[in-house]
Amino acid sequence: MSAEAERAGVAVERLSAVDAQEPDVAARAALVAPTVAGFPMSAGAFACFASHRLVWERLLASGDSLGLVMEDDLNLAPGLGRLMKPDWIPADADIVKLETWGSRCHVARDGADVDGRRVSRLLSTHIGAGCYILSKATAERLLAMTESYSDPVDELLFNDGLGFWPTAVIYQVTPAPAVQGKRPNDGGDGSQGGWAQSSITERFSAEAGGVAAGRESGAERLVRRVREEARALSLGSRYEVVPFG
Repeated sequence: MSAEAERAGVAVERLSAVDAQEPDVAARAALVAPTVAGFPMSAGAFACFASHRLVWERLLASGDSLGLVMEDDLNLAPGLGRLMKPDWIPADADIVKLETWGSRCHVARDGADVDGRRVSRLLSTHIGAGCYILSKATAERLLAMTESYSDPVDELLFNDGLGFWPTAVIYQVTPAPAVQGKRPNDGGDGSQGGWAQSSITERFSAEAGGVAAGRESGAERLVRRVREEARALSLGSRYEVVPFG
């Protein structure tokens, strides 16, 4: 990640994560109530959420008005460093998502152009909390909201069916300059070819719209696409896979 950040032109401060292998972490995770859908909180998801909370606390302690949060398994596009000046960030933004998950989502048609990218309102679920900017006020609010939690952090932040979403103004950067993946960006230039090396796109595809292979029939996919395209008309959105680059 140090090499990725240097190549992308981003200065980072490393914070030690909460370790899911620690026995007390697994014990604390076991006490968390299941999600509404009945899924238990794994030790890994619990530790990941706790790690994000540490970064939010670090932002409050820093006195800065904005903070960039990055997980440790990202491929970064070289242009990310040029987004580190905050003057482009919309004044009403609670969170700006810099990552793509390789799944379809609704993004507002209008927006602002920034360094060859588009910054538009995110209008539907687009999970993945690997790389995002948040305001100090939002960090403070999230810390108050999550003294206890039962959903993974990316679901809490970016799932339009959970409680944070209706209270937040979230923007998406397109193309996204970050994508999660345990393999390096072999292209070295942030190109789509490099994204293909990411573990995200091994599990998700544009044609499947973010639904893992084998979980959705062709007819079900068609019905969903028609429904989502109709929703795009009502939202004034584009229903698309956010590219990386």
